[in-house]
Amino acid sequence: MIELTIEKVGDGFGVKLPGEVLSHLQAKAGERIFLEYMFNGSYRLAKHDEKVAEETLLIDGQMHEEDA
Repeated sequence: MIELTIEKVGDGFGVKLPGEVLSHLQAKAGERIFLEYMFNGSYRLAKHDEKVAEETLLIDGQMHEEDA
């Protein structure tokens, strides 16, 4: 687990991501990453992948509360 500290940045807030995290995400400065809310109440940090996004939409559309 990697601990991040919330910092004041201008009028908002932000966190600094260690190089290890960017390496695992295969991301670099200037690229967009996404914080996704998961069904179990947690969050996931991910680099956008169009194929994964399409698959997620299909899965979300097929899942119903009674299936869980």
